[in-house]
Amino acid sequence: MDFRPTTECPHCGATLKARTTRLAGRTLFCGYEQCGCAGAEAEREKERQVEAEAARKAVQDKAMHDWKRAGVPERYMSLDHPLAAEIADGMKNGQWVYLWGDVGTRKTTCAAAVAKRLAGGKRSVLMAPMYRILDEIQRSFHDGGDPLKRYAEVRYLIVDDLGKRRPTGFVLDSLFSLIDQRYSAMLPTLVTTQYKPSDLVRRLAEQGDPDTAKAIVSRLRGGARVVHFDGPDGRLQ
Repeated sequence: MDFRPTTECPHCGATLKARTTRLAGRTLFCGYEQCGCAGAEAEREKERQVEAEAARKAVQDKAMHDWKRAGVPERYMSLDHPLAAEIADGMKNGQWVYLWGDVGTRKTTCAAAVAKRLAGGKRSVLMAPMYRILDEIQRSFHDGGDPLKRYAEVRYLIVDDLGKRRPTGFVLDSLFSLIDQRYSAMLPTLVTTQYKPSDLVRRLAEQGDPDTAKAIVSRLRGGARVVHFDGPDGRLQ
């Protein structure tokens, strides 16, 4: 036998018997009895707290990794919005979402909170500001490639600040292609914008074809949940 049959509790000195089991004709050591004294219980509680904190941190680290991969901006990682859970549930059921309102009314906060709820597991979500998508489209005009593929095929797409920058005719056609592909494939999409639907048509058509602009907004608006964000600019409070 290569273990002591008893040991002492380091807290109260009580005798603790060895725990063993038999396997294939051999006696295997399985540790010692647990002591029920206050010191031993406090030590076990501390160990449980350390393990729980490590597990919590592992979950948090994975969530942060998923959120970054989804494109959630750093500023919005710790923020939430009261409508986010309800909107995310709707998108899981195939709903499109149109969030509009003035600057500083927490549209992006809500969109990011939705993205965080959709990220992880087998679900794929991508959040991107509209200017980045437009830049990728414009670069592809010279560099080639298909910059819209990942936006067109991702399960959930969240586009922030649609209409902030006026697209040219070529870019507007590409934007229509993206929205139409997602609309035809019934892939849930959320957009944030400063413009109500009728005003967004005019904004998108300033440097492009009005019919194309109208077709884009029609697909974004048709059957979508439209939420108006009102109130003062929270960034100036």
